[in-house]
Amino acid sequence: MVLAEYRALEDAIAAAHPRFDADRPLGEREFPGGLIFSFLETFIAQLTGAREEFSPDGPAAEQSLHDLVQAVQADTFEVACCRVVSHMTTADGEPLEFTDVWVEPVISEAVGHSRELHRVISAVIPGAVSASGRIRPDDFAPPESVIVARDSSSQPFDLREPLSQRIERFLLLVRLLKPGTSESMWEVQGETRPVREFKPIVVRFRGAGPGFASPTQLAARVITLGSDDVSRVDGLGRLLAAAEQARADMAFTSYGMALQKFVLSFHAHVWSEQIVGLATAFEAALSGKEKDDVTLRLKTRAATLLSTDLDPADKIFKDVGVIYGLRSKLVHGGGMKRKDLLKEVRKISTVPGDLLDGEAIAHAVERLRDLVRRSLLARVCLAVGDTPLWPLDTDEGVDAAMVDDLCRAAWREAWRGALTEIDAIDSADRPPRQ
Repeated sequence: MVLAEYRALEDAIAAAHPRFDADRPLGEREFPGGLIFSFLETFIAQLTGAREEFSPDGPAAEQSLHDLVQAVQADTFEVACCRVVSHMTTADGEPLEFTDVWVEPVISEAVGHSRELHRVISAVIPGAVSASGRIRPDDFAPPESVIVARDSSSQPFDLREPLSQRIERFLLLVRLLKPGTSESMWEVQGETRPVREFKPIVVRFRGAGPGFASPTQLAARVITLGSDDVSRVDGLGRLLAAAEQARADMAFTSYGMALQKFVLSFHAHVWSEQIVGLATAFEAALSGKEKDDVTLRLKTRAATLLSTDLDPADKIFKDVGVIYGLRSKLVHGGGMKRKDLLKEVRKISTVPGDLLDGEAIAHAVERLRDLVRRSLLARVCLAVGDTPLWPLDTDEGVDAAMVDDLCRAAWREAWRGALTEIDAIDSADRPPRQ
C-alpha cells in the first residue's frame, strides 16, 4: 500500500466514480482499497487457473483489468446467496426456477462431490471456494442441491440478510408442502462479479448439517421438486401471508413461535432437542391458551383435524399420547432407561418393527414433525377467507366445533379444500412408509 503504483491506481479509481468522493458521508462512501486487492486476487487466480506466465498485458491481466473497470463504473451490484441443502433434488435432475429462487441439484458420485458442488456455486459467485479457507464444509448427505437467491442494489452488504431469509422462507414453504429431512448445511454469500467489495463468506448453520451422527440421517426422506411445485409454493406463500397479517403491537404470536420451532427442528443436534422443540411447536399450533389438559386437547384436536384413511384418528390420538409421554420425561426431569425408551418409541404407529434402535428413534421424531407440519398447514388454511373458521390469534369456539358433527366436517373440508385449490391436497396426508 505504500508503493507509488498502488497510490496511483487508488487515485485513478477514486476519480472514476462519485461514490469514492471524500466529501460523501462515511456510510455512503466507498474506498478503492477493497477493489484493488480483489483485482490482484482475481489476477493471480486467473494466472494460476490458466497456467499462464506473469505478464502485465497477457490474457489474464486483460480480463482482470476489464473486471476491475466494470466494478469501478457500476452503480448497482448483484449479490447472491447459495445454500447447500441435504436430501433435496429435482424430478429430472435439472435446475428448477421458482419465483424468488432456483434449485440446482448436485449430480455427482461421492468421489467428485466436493468438486461438483463448488463448481455449481462458483458459477454464481466466482472464487467462492476461497471463502471457506483451509477447512471446507464437506458434509455429504445426497442427494444435495444448491438453492440460489440473487438481487442487485447500490449497497451490496445490505442484501445478504434479505436474500438468506428469502431462501429460508422458500424452505419453510417446501417443508410444509413436502415431508422430508432436508437440512440447511452451509451457505456462501457474496457479489457475483470477480472483482468486488463484498468478497464471498461462508455461513454455517446450527447443527452443521446432517453428518453421520445426525438423527435426521437415520430416517432420511428426500424432497423431490418438479415444475408443478412452483405454483404450489406460490399458492401456499399467498395463504400464509394472508393468514399471518402483520400485527404491529405483538412481540410474537403462538403461530409464529410454532413456525420458528418447526424450522429449528431441522437444525437440531440430537433427537431429544427435536422432540422438545417440535412438541412446543405442536402446542403453539393447536393447544390454545388454556393450560389445563393440554395433552388431551392436543390429542383430540389433532385426531379430529388431521385424520385420513392412511392415518386414522385413533392412531394419531395414540401416537400423540406416546410422544408427549417422552416429552414430559425430557422436560420435567427424571430419567429413562434405553430399553424403556425404545419400548415406548416402538409403540408409535409409523415406526416399523424391524428397524434398528437409532432408526426407530429417528422415525419417532419424524412422526411428530409430520404432525406439526400438517397442523401448521391446517391452521393456515382455516385462518384465511372473509370469515375465518379459526383465526391465528384466537381459540374461541374451537373445542365446541370439534364435538359437533357438522362443524367438525366443515372444518376438515375447509382446510383440505384450501389445499385442493393450490393443487396440494397430498400435503394433508402423512407420507407413505419408505
